[in-house]
Amino acid sequence: MNLRRAARLALGLLIASSTSGCVSYWRGKEIDSDIAALNARMDALTESQRDGQKKQMALLQERLGELENRLGEAISQLQRGSADAGLELDKLREELRQTRGELEAAKQKAAQQESTGIAVATPPGAPPLPSTDAELYSYGYDRHKAGDWDEAVRALNEYAVKYPAAERADNAVYLMAEALASKKDYAQSSRALQTVLQKYPTGDKVDDAYILMHDNFVALGQCKNAIPFLETLIADQPKSNRLAEAKKKLAQTKKTCR
Repeated sequence: MNLRRAARLALGLLIASSTSGCVSYWRGKEIDSDIAALNARMDALTESQRDGQKKQMALLQERLGELENRLGEAISQLQRGSADAGLELDKLREELRQTRGELEAAKQKAAQQESTGIAVATPPGAPPLPSTDAELYSYGYDRHKAGDWDEAVRALNEYAVKYPAAERADNAVYLMAEALASKKDYAQSSRALQTVLQKYPTGDKVDDAYILMHDNFVALGQCKNAIPFLETLIADQPKSNRLAEAKKKLAQTKKTCR
């Protein structure tokens, strides 16, 4: 069940119980339309990220070519007996090493985003992650609890990729979304939350995902796009223990959104 289907289910429930007067049929239709627009917006965010990655890799490739040309010139000067060429050669070799590392990290990030929908690059010198599912989840959870957001994202993403059918997979993806939001990477956080809503619609993190989706879009300056997430939660999750919080946030966002 994706966001669109969730909204339609909520609409069906609203029509069936229209005598309650909570939300009108036409308001339900409006929610459905807003959710469709949000899906398109998320796709646009994803495409924008891909374009940014392509530009970054193109710049790194260009930089790499320039450094290789300068390296060739430095080697020629060294062969002609230039005293300064040796120092320049060492400097260029270090720059080349760093640029190649940056390019490889960018390629890895792009490839991982295509395969999992979540881009996470392994930083140089990072410790190996635990090999078992229980240890990996515990490690990611502990890093999240400690506020080590980068390492939490790395570990929890690894868990979600390796164990997508595990009982705690939705929890891992949601915790990763929280960590990404804490890093102010709201677009990536929303991508992770989209995974929670689409792949784990019966899990216990759906209502949490709706609320964090709302918060992310508000943080991105898109309060009008944030509102339907709370409206869908309220309509579709009437027994949620976060219902009161969702209603309070919804009233506040509607009051301040311009």
